[in-house]
Amino acid sequence: MEHFVSNRLAVLSALCPLLFPICAFSQTSPDWLPESGVKSPYSPLAVPTTLHPVTASLSSLLKTGYQITTTTNYAGSEALFTLEKRGQTILCVLTPPNPQTDQNVPTSRCWDL
Repeated sequence: MEHFVSNRLAVLSALCPLLFPICAFSQTSPDWLPESGVKSPYSPLAVPTTLHPVTASLSSLLKTGYQITTTTNYAGSEALFTLEKRGQTILCVLTPPNPQTDQNVPTSRCWDL
């Protein structure tokens, strides 16, 4: 019986970090990159970038083979996803339903880089 309890304790202690991730992983630090225009050797130039609207939804893009490479919180309750498929990158913002407004279905907006 003691061996059984010891094994369960070992398994529980091994799974604990997976169930309760280190808080550093869940925190975001929005200002860790140098801003554009700051007088620093590490400051990048702000280069114009073209975003082309995509008429497909996030779910349809995932069904056609795009894979999520990154995700982050965006504008409070929204989520920003970076998708990639064969070298093509798409940004999508997912807006969940909001019971305080008349929006009762999730929506997504996507752009091709």
